[in-house]
Amino acid sequence: MRKVLKIDSIDALKSPVLCERAKRAHGGRSQEFVILENGHEAGLLSYEDWSHQAVGFIYEIFVLPEFRQQSIGAILLSYAENHALQLRCTHIRLKPYPLDQETDPERLVAWYKKNGYFQKPDEPEIMEKALTTMQA
Repeated sequence: MRKVLKIDSIDALKSPVLCERAKRAHGGRSQEFVILENGHEAGLLSYEDWSHQAVGFIYEIFVLPEFRQQSIGAILLSYAENHALQLRCTHIRLKPYPLDQETDPERLVAWYKKNGYFQKPDEPEIMEKALTTMQA
């Protein structure tokens, strides 16, 4: 069973990799979430709240290598989009940079495009998705 939980205490994470990534990502506007796969930490979402501008920002989606290719990243992406909608955001943005050596940058951009994201013409390093047509 898969479950996404808000991280109240980063130090409570059992995975040293996820703990380190959460500590690095954590900032003034960020909220971190962990996804559990059958009770095991499988991935991390770091989301920045820019709802005062009607925008959510995904700082990072990271899936532990042993849980990749199991739709964990897609679940975290969907969770971020739904979270943004709950905060009344009309758009969600991200910078599609791989944060590890294993991820191919072109494959990452293609994955986000497949999930409805487009590169912003005025800021090509940013990808964005309109959330107004989605249902909360």
